[in-house]
Amino acid sequence: MPSSLSTTDRSLMLLPFEQWVTVGATATSIVRVGRRRGVLRTRGQGAAQQVMRIYPGPRRPSRSPAGLKK
Repeated sequence: MPSSLSTTDRSLMLLPFEQWVTVGATATSIVRVGRRRGVLRTRGQGAAQQVMRIYPGPRRPSRSPAGLKK
């Protein structure tokens, strides 16, 4: 992995690609960030919740200027 990755990006890329893992094995805040960026998908609820990395690399969605909607 390139050394220019943020700690969050590095943590997201350590998750197995296209393989479900339990959320208990990952930090909840990382899951939230990964979902917002479109890198992770979740299923289930509570203790049975699982997460899977669905994007192969780090990703940061582009932000549109304030006031503009797509």
